[in-house]
Amino acid sequence: MKRLIPVLLIVLAVATLSSCTSKRDKEVKAITKLEESLTAEAARPDPAKLDELMNLYLGFIDHNPADSAAPLYLYKALNLAMGTNNGQKAMELADRTLNEYPKSDRIAETIFLKAYIYENLLSNLSLAQKTYRDFLSRFPNHELSDDAEAALLNLGKSPEELIREFEARAAEQQAKGN
Repeated sequence: MKRLIPVLLIVLAVATLSSCTSKRDKEVKAITKLEESLTAEAARPDPAKLDELMNLYLGFIDHNPADSAAPLYLYKALNLAMGTNNGQKAMELADRTLNEYPKSDRIAETIFLKAYIYENLLSNLSLAQKTYRDFLSRFPNHELSDDAEAALLNLGKSPEELIREFEARAAEQQAKGN
């Protein structure tokens, strides 16, 4: 009997690990399949499928928080929330990324997107400005630095103002050229 107990414990451990792996694999396959389906729909994705994909991303993260794919799925969920103009959800996911995965490969992009969310989805220009500046101080050489600087220069300007400024610069350049 004493020999049987260690064998049973090993069998139980292997069964538990294999069931966890298969559940994870099933979640990844469901996500991949739905992503492919939505990619095929291109410009007109089904809103119900978008909601389902968000739920799959978040479910995977909740079930597998230490998995190396969790930060990627959280980043994808953040982008999905932005793409559906859900500023509150996008901000929640950006904050979750910063809090739960501070060493993620996408931290710089997440901070930039947080500023973008403040500016364009939540219309909070003061927090957008603060967050763009935080991004620039932390990541001055990042490929999005130029975009952050441009956003700061144009923060709060209407499209009409931007067009007038662009036209004025173009006229000035043309005058210098003649």
